[in-house]
Amino acid sequence: MLNRRLARVRAMQGLYALEISKGANYLLAQELISEAFAPDLNSMEKQDRNKLAGMTRLAQSVFEDEIKKRITTTDDALPREIKVAVAKAREYYRLKNKKDFDFHAAQTLIDAEKTYDIYLYILNLLVLLAAKSDSVLGKNKAIAALKSAKELEFYSLKRSVSLDNESSLINKLYNEAVKGNTHIAEYQAIVNKTREDELAIVKYIVKNIILKHEVSVDFFEKLHIFWSEDREILRTMVFHTFDNYVEDQAILVEKLDEQWEETKDFLRSLFRETASRDEEFLDYILPHLKNWDLERIIETDLILLKMAIAELTLFPSIPVKVTINEIIEIAKNYSSDKSKVFINGILDAVCKDLQAKGLIRKTGRGMLDNR
Repeated sequence: MLNRRLARVRAMQGLYALEISKGANYLLAQELISEAFAPDLNSMEKQDRNKLAGMTRLAQSVFEDEIKKRITTTDDALPREIKVAVAKAREYYRLKNKKDFDFHAAQTLIDAEKTYDIYLYILNLLVLLAAKSDSVLGKNKAIAALKSAKELEFYSLKRSVSLDNESSLINKLYNEAVKGNTHIAEYQAIVNKTREDELAIVKYIVKNIILKHEVSVDFFEKLHIFWSEDREILRTMVFHTFDNYVEDQAILVEKLDEQWEETKDFLRSLFRETASRDEEFLDYILPHLKNWDLERIIETDLILLKMAIAELTLFPSIPVKVTINEIIEIAKNYSSDKSKVFINGILDAVCKDLQAKGLIRKTGRGMLDNR
């Protein structure tokens, strides 16, 4: 269930974090320019503060033109001190951005796999909650089958997922959400419990207690930065684990398999290509922002547009329609109410331009729907 949609969401979140870092680095670089023209308090010579302030403003303006407006000022028109200060700020900004790029490129993969770890935590928490209530859930055969699944123990050990030191979490969640729960009491009162009954109470506990109760929510929010966004994915993953229980009592603990390795490669490439070709992709977008001020466009919308261009031009096996639909769907969930219409309109125009220039070349499955 760690699929390409999750990969796209993680890429968007990583790219957004990178943009925040770049904004901070820009301010630090501007501060570096200020320091270059700060009065020397140890000097015996008189400091021309007005001149220094003017040079600071000029150097910062030149740097702003380079970074924000992508305007290069002719070197011959600038005093040497300005050139030196701007050059130092430019190099500082470049190195800081490179460091942050490498960090976020790695972090997006870590955050994606963290979703799988949380899935394992939920399964283990379910088993431990049942163990605390022998007369209620301890005899639930669905949970017993999960507990005896060797894959759960193996993958949990492999991923260092453990609740051994979380007895307070388990006790508090049991006392506040399980003990005395009316729904669970009704389940307990059923004399001849069917597999459907056993599965139904498992799903109830997962959906209404583990995924919603403030005790477990507080625990998982501290453990995983994208907990709230991932809850629906996690619910689906846990329910999928029990898909075959009613038919044959089978439990399928999901694993990070070869399919995930392919998805991870997609995530890695999507993040890196979108980030490294940022200005190139922006140039494809700008001609179509006739009634839009770039400064006022929501950052996530710009990121999603650039991600879409990356997929359209660099991932030949992904159909055009799939890319556009997926990007719009993410916008509906993670951006503003108007983002869907905005992104759809811009993408439609950009797509036509890219096709006219021969920059969209789809092969294999990607040719099935080339819009």
